[in-house]
Amino acid sequence: MVHIRHPTEADRDAIASLSGLAFNWQSNADDVVLDGRLCAYDRGRLVGTARSITFDQWFGGARVPCAGIAGVAVQPEHRRRGTASAVLGELLREERDRGRAISALYTSTAGLYRQCGFEFAGLRPEFRVAVTDIPSKRLGTPEDTAGAAEAEVTELGPGAIDAVMACFSRFASGYNGPVEAADPEYWGDRVLAHHGEGTHQRTIGVTEGSGLSGYASYFLSNWDADGYRLVCKHLVATSMTALNALLGYFRRFQNAAKELAWYGPATGGPVGLALRANGFSGRTGLSRWMGRVLDVPRALEARGYPSVDGEVVFSIEDPLFPDNAGPWAVHAAGGKVTVAQARAPAPELLPFGAFSALYTGFATPRDLVLLGALQPDDPRMPFLSALFAGPVPWMPDAF
Repeated sequence: MVHIRHPTEADRDAIASLSGLAFNWQSNADDVVLDGRLCAYDRGRLVGTARSITFDQWFGGARVPCAGIAGVAVQPEHRRRGTASAVLGELLREERDRGRAISALYTSTAGLYRQCGFEFAGLRPEFRVAVTDIPSKRLGTPEDTAGAAEAEVTELGPGAIDAVMACFSRFASGYNGPVEAADPEYWGDRVLAHHGEGTHQRTIGVTEGSGLSGYASYFLSNWDADGYRLVCKHLVATSMTALNALLGYFRRFQNAAKELAWYGPATGGPVGLALRANGFSGRTGLSRWMGRVLDVPRALEARGYPSVDGEVVFSIEDPLFPDNAGPWAVHAAGGKVTVAQARAPAPELLPFGAFSALYTGFATPRDLVLLGALQPDDPRMPFLSALFAGPVPWMPDAF
């Protein structure tokens, strides 16, 4: 009989050993995070573990409380016995009770998470461009000012974390999908520091007026015959001045670096547009992340929407949280929605994974028709298409 509980300090070595085996990496007990973690035990032996990271996730210019799931690991001899599903299910229940409205994770085995209500819900695109293809002409300037001075780029130290977090918030609010941790320690360890990913990690920034208007957290990949690659974990600009300055900074590496790599929206974002050339491409093997709505009314009311007016009723099939079923009456006005129990049932149940993908905007109602989750003549189609319209969801962070 598997028993699930929160780990103690005495479990650190066992968690590190299990994580190292599951993910084929060197794991140190001192690096194990116990907060937000649940573990499964069989007769006192650790056989499974999973962890939740507290995020906000941006949708429609609003923050939605999100549980980022990471480190799901099970001993090989206990796999395919429901151990991972049991730990994950209990972790999601705890996070829902704590007020998390949605959840997100990365996976290489989608089947397990689909059983728990997750569905692919966004992208993590990585783009690369030859450093020599970064244009010397600054945006917004005539050709004869191509050599004009750019804003100053400076290296940022640990004391700049608050400014970096505020800058990212302004940037992320314009997209769907980016996650943002509220804990400065997480930023210092996961965003502004690197662990064995390359060499010479640095964080640089551009200041305008009293605030940071752009920054890049980057490292250098290993050298090969063609040079090295500049890899940006974050490349964030909230103004033309900052974008010009950051691109100009990386252009100065053209005698040694072969490529600049960055994570951005599916279009390549402002960096891709600034290149004004066909000289960049997405990496083969585009990463996707999965999402799940934990609390239907809370999640729907927390996010932002286009300015759509109207009402729709739907019911949802959720075996993990039966009270998510509805039927729900969703009333939209002025970029927000209100949700209430409907008196009449909806015509059909939406599969929960399909609803989660619709919620993020990764799947359209037309996609759900082709997958059999909606009927082609469903009268709700136009309203749902308008309500969940927006940029393709993405995030720069992996966890």
